Amino acid sequence: MQKLRRIFRATAVRLTVLYTVLFGVLAFGVVAYVSWNLGNIILSQLRSTIDEEVQELAVGFQRGGLRPLISIVELRSRAPGANLYLITDASSRIIAGNVYDIDRRILMKDGWTLPPFEYLRFDGQTEKLSVAFARVFSLPGGLRLLVGRDLGEAQSFRSTVQQALGVSFVVLLLTALALWFFVGRRALKYLDRVSRSSDQIMSGDLSERLPLSGSGDEFDRLAGSLNGLLAKVEKLDKGVRLMSDNIAHDLKTPLTRLRTRSETALAKSDPNAQREALEAVVEDADGLIKTFDALLMISKVEAGVRAANLSTVDLTSVVRDIHELFEPSAEAEEIKLSLDLGPHIKVRGNRELLAQALTNLLDNALKYGSDNASPHIQVSLAREGDTAVIEVADNGRGIRDEDRERVLERHVRLDPSRTTDGAGLGLGLVRAIADMHLGTLRLEPRLPGLCAVLTLPMPDDRASIARS
Repeated sequence: MQKLRRIFRATAVRLTVLYTVLFGVLAFGVVAYVSWNLGNIILSQLRSTIDEEVQELAVGFQRGGLRPLISIVELRSRAPGANLYLITDASSRIIAGNVYDIDRRILMKDGWTLPPFEYLRFDGQTEKLSVAFARVFSLPGGLRLLVGRDLGEAQSFRSTVQQALGVSFVVLLLTALALWFFVGRRALKYLDRVSRSSDQIMSGDLSERLPLSGSGDEFDRLAGSLNGLLAKVEKLDKGVRLMSDNIAHDLKTPLTRLRTRSETALAKSDPNAQREALEAVVEDADGLIKTFDALLMISKVEAGVRAANLSTVDLTSVVRDIHELFEPSAEAEEIKLSLDLGPHIKVRGNRELLAQALTNLLDNALKYGSDNASPHIQVSLAREGDTAVIEVADNGRGIRDEDRERVLERHVRLDPSRTTDGAGLGLGLVRAIADMHLGTLRLEPRLPGLCAVLTLPMPDDRASIARS
């Protein structure tokens, strides 16, 4: 009983029951309508047949009177498949015809007999009770004439239709039961599998996925969408765990150093030494604040907080300004910093974030691309179709192929000892900014060195002017 209740709670089963009931009502209505119309057609044909008989008898009566009429009735009554004929006198005694017995009240009123009546018909050696439809006339001398037609064929047809209707409902019921069993059982099995997978996911196993039947139906499409959502949640969960571990690892050293320098400053009596120690403490604190600011900006960008501040940005001007900003630093470190600007390019975006992304790319290039006898960093901006392409290339040591994608994640640093400055957030922020602008960030190898390629979609010129 419990399993039956579960089956009827399934949407597929309820829909099957609903469609079966609707189809049954529709089928019954169609059969009833056809049966009623065919019955009317048969009655109309019987009326026409009786009227023709009456006209022929009327012609015979007009030509010869009563005796030829009785002869014609007697002759036609004996013909195979004959209509009903009956002539009675004023006392309702049967004079001629093929009716053995009839309710005398039927003959009292002229016209069509409604509803049909029962009568006894002499059929060879037997008497047969039948139903007929007739027309009654008055004749001279109190005689009565009845001309009719047996309704046995119509009743047979109606019986056939009723049997067909009964068989149709039986077949419909069996089909519905089979559908209930098949659909309900299949739906329950699938829901049980989904329930087990959901329980496993809720228990903490984010690697579990909802089952797919491979049929491509709506359940598979829904399960595929949810599996995509689960994959993203799993990726974010792993990112949060990794970020937590890396934050703990990255902040432990500067916090320990901060505490040590603070204790050193307290222990020193020389004001100048205390000042130097406090300046080192402030520098470490600034580094920590910078790390948290970068994390906060990545979170805001990924959450789309800055998406509302999009406008038409002169990307050529942004690249030129950032290049000029880094020129003094490059000259101080004896690094050649060149700029190659193509045609004037505008994009739809956030100027502050785009400037931050280019700043991070140049900062990485200056930090890791300087280990060359003649260090050179090339910044270029070009247009490829409907895409703006920014490239920051260096001739440093580059990155291994297996690390090229991993380094774009948060808190990933290629220095295992983590002795270099930074928290591994620069490229992660650039990729987040690229994603927010519907662009991409990829790292391509150079011999020697590395090239960071940032692509941004360019809007239609007319749309860009309208927005600005």
